[in-house]
Amino acid sequence: MNYKNTVNIFSGLILCLIAWTAIAWGEGEDMNPLTLEDLLKFNTFVERVPIDITADGNWIAYNMQNREQYEGGGGNSAYSKTGVMIEMASGTVWVTNTRTGEHRNLTPDWGSSWAPRWSPDGTHLAFFSDRTGKPHLYVWNRETNDMQEFASATVRTFFGFEVPKWTPDGRFVLFKSASSEDIPNFDETVQDESQVSPKTSQETSFVEVWDWPKRQLKQRENEVENGQLQESQHRAKHKKLIVDVVIADTKAGKTFPLMKGYEIRSLDIAPNGEQVAVTVYLGYEAPTSQQPLHDLYVLPLSMALNDVSRTKIEPLVRKIRLGYYGITVSWSPNSRYFAYTTEGDLASGDAYIVDIETGIVRNLTENLDVNLGRRYKPPLWTAEGDALLCIARGQIWKVPLNGNAVRNLTENFEFSAHDVFYPSEGYTPWTVDDAVTIKVYDHKRSCHSYYRLCLKENTVTLLREEDKHRIVHAGRFHQDVAEETGEFIYVVESNQEPPNIWMSDANFESPQQITDINPHLKAIDFGISELIEWKLEDGRTVKGILVLPHEASEKNPAPMIVSVYAGDEPSTQINTFAFGENVGSAHPGMFVSRGYALFLPDFPVPEIEPSKQFSSVVLPGVDAAIATKKVDAERLGVIGHSFGGYTVNVLVTQTTQFKAAVASASIGNLISGYLIEPGAGLSTGWHETGGAGMGGSLWEFPQRYIDGSPVFHLDKVETPLLLIHGDQDFVPFEQAQEMFMGLARLKKEVVLLKYKEADHWPGFWSNEKLADYWERVLNWFSEYLK
Repeated sequence: MNYKNTVNIFSGLILCLIAWTAIAWGEGEDMNPLTLEDLLKFNTFVERVPIDITADGNWIAYNMQNREQYEGGGGNSAYSKTGVMIEMASGTVWVTNTRTGEHRNLTPDWGSSWAPRWSPDGTHLAFFSDRTGKPHLYVWNRETNDMQEFASATVRTFFGFEVPKWTPDGRFVLFKSASSEDIPNFDETVQDESQVSPKTSQETSFVEVWDWPKRQLKQRENEVENGQLQESQHRAKHKKLIVDVVIADTKAGKTFPLMKGYEIRSLDIAPNGEQVAVTVYLGYEAPTSQQPLHDLYVLPLSMALNDVSRTKIEPLVRKIRLGYYGITVSWSPNSRYFAYTTEGDLASGDAYIVDIETGIVRNLTENLDVNLGRRYKPPLWTAEGDALLCIARGQIWKVPLNGNAVRNLTENFEFSAHDVFYPSEGYTPWTVDDAVTIKVYDHKRSCHSYYRLCLKENTVTLLREEDKHRIVHAGRFHQDVAEETGEFIYVVESNQEPPNIWMSDANFESPQQITDINPHLKAIDFGISELIEWKLEDGRTVKGILVLPHEASEKNPAPMIVSVYAGDEPSTQINTFAFGENVGSAHPGMFVSRGYALFLPDFPVPEIEPSKQFSSVVLPGVDAAIATKKVDAERLGVIGHSFGGYTVNVLVTQTTQFKAAVASASIGNLISGYLIEPGAGLSTGWHETGGAGMGGSLWEFPQRYIDGSPVFHLDKVETPLLLIHGDQDFVPFEQAQEMFMGLARLKKEVVLLKYKEADHWPGFWSNEKLADYWERVLNWFSEYLK
C-alpha cells in the first residue's frame, strides 16, 4: 500500500496554504506570518466529494470543511462518535446561485454534513448529515426550503465519493446504510489501562513523553526486567465496511432495503433507471499480493415498496481485478452494457464490457500493450454507445465494441490529456458535433489548456489556455457539466490562489470564478521558492522545490528542513498550494514563516531494496540547495511521515549531515513488521512487493530485511531524533519503540512521543493534539538548528 497516497487521499480535511512565487497576493500590503490559528480557519473542499451543478447551470452544490470545528477521530477508529468517516467530519453543505452570486450554507452548526447531489430536475438536493446524532439522508426542497429527514436508516459511508444516487425520475434515492448484520457502536473508545510509562514535566493527558536522560537508563532497564513495563498487545482492527443498499422514496418518506450485508464499493444506476450495478470488495487475491478483487452484481430496481423480499442474489461477474476503490466502472448509454477497467499489481489494465442480458464478458483490449486502469477514472462512452474512451499515458484511446482496432486519438498532439468533461451522474461526455472537451497539459505552451477533440476526424481545436501558474482540476470529483447549457464547472488553484470553483460556457470564452472561500489568506506571508535540479551518479536529472523565507540571503542563510518521502515527486506540485503537503505533516508555511527554508526533493528509488539508495539520491539535492548560498549548510534538519518517517530513520543511519530529525508514524524494523499478526500492521505484500521493496519473503532474502531495517544500524546514528507515534496507528507502535530503545541503549539523543487514542496521521487528530504536535516539532528543530 502506498501510504503517501493514503495521506494525500485524506488531506482534503486539511488546508493547503502556501504560495511559491515571490509575488504574494497582497503585494504592497503589510504581510503576516502563518499561524496555527490561520490553518484552523482555512476552508477547503472536502476531498473526493464531487461538486455538482444543476442541468440548467443555475445552481452548484459543494462540500466544505473548516478545521476549526473539527473534533478529531477517536483513536484508531476511522469514524467519529456519531458514525461519520473522519474524511468528511465537520463538513458543511453549500449551494451557490451561479447567476446571482448568492452563497448559502444549508447546514450551519449541524455537525457533519456531506455528499450533496442535485435531483435530475435541480429542485431537490440530497445529502448526508449527523444533525440528530446519527448520519441520515436529508433531502432539501430548493423551492419551498423544506428539509426532509430519513431517520429509518443510518448512513454508513467510508469514502467521499459514496454519494446518494437519484433515479432518473427524481423520486427515489439510493444510498449505503449501516447493515443490520454489522451495526457498529461508534461511541466505544479503545482504552488500555495497562500502559505504564515514565512521567515527565512535559507530559499531558494525551501524550506520553519518553525522553529519559541517559543516567536513568539503568533504572529503566530494571523496570523492564521486573515486569513493571507492559506494552499493550492490543491491535484494534477496522471492521469490514459491511453495508446495506437502501432506497428512499422521497414521495412517501420511507426507506426499504435492496441489498443487505456486503462490503459494497460502487453503486451505479443504469441510465434507464431499471437496474443498479454494485461492486463488492472481496479482499486481496493472495496474502503476498496487493491485488484487490471485486464481484459485480446487477440488480433490478423494483419501485414497489411492498416488494422487499428477494431470493439469494448472485454476482454477474466474479473476482474482477478492480482497484481498491472499485469505482472504475460505467454504464453504456442504452443500459445494455457495463464497462470496467482493471487495476492493481496483477492487473493488465484492460477494458472489459459485460452484456447485462447474457452475462457475457469481453476483453476489448487484450492485444493492446497499454494499461488503461486509472484509480478514479472510469471508462467513458461515446454518445452512440459503440466505443469506450479511456485516458492512459497522457493520451485518449477509443476502444470500439465491435472488435475494430483501438485508436489513439491524440498521439499527434503536443500535450498530455488529463480529463474529459462529462456529467458527473453519467458516463457520456458532453459533445458538440461529435467532439468532446478535454483538459490537457500543453507542453508547447507550458500550461493547462482546454481543447475540443473531434472523435471521428482526430482533430483538435484550442478553446483556451490557462495562466501557466494555474492548476486545473477537472477529474471525477472536481468537474461537472450542465447538460442543458453545456456550461462547465471545475476547480482551479495556483501559486497565488487557493482552490476555488470556476465556471465556463461551452466554448470557454468567458470563465468566471464562482467561489472565494478563503479571502483572509491575502495578508499571509508565504515566502518565495524556486525549482532546483541536480544530477545523480547515473546521470539522471532530479528536481526539487526550495522554499525560502523572504529574509534569507547569502549574508543571512536560513536553516533548512528537508521533507522526505522515498518514491515521491513533489516537484510536480510546484503550482499547488503547499506543494501537496498539509498541516498534519511538513506544512511549508509553518516552517517558512518561522525563518526556516523548506526543501521538497523528488526521490526516485528502485523497486527492489530502495533504502540502499536513499542518501545517494537526496544528499546531492541538499548540496544543490546549499549551492544557492541562501541555506546554512551547518543547520540542516529532516522530517518525514509514514514511509517518509521510514525514509528519515534510514537516512540518519546513512549520513550525519542532518543536525535534527523528526520521524512520525515510522517503520524501524522490517523483520518484526513482517512477522506481526496478520491484519495488525503492514501486510506481507507491502514488504515483499510494495514500498519496502524486499522482492520476496524474509526467508528468501534475510540479508535484505536486515539491510533495510534501521534498527540494525543505529550505532551509526549521530543525529538527534524525535519519534512521533499514535498508540493506535496501523503501523505498530513497537516500530517506534524499537528505534527508541535501540538509540537509548546506545546513549543517543532520542525522544519518543506516544499520543493516546491517536491513529496514523496527525491531520486526523483533535486540534488540541495537533497543536501539541506542532509545538513539539518546532521546539525540536529550534533547539538543534537555531
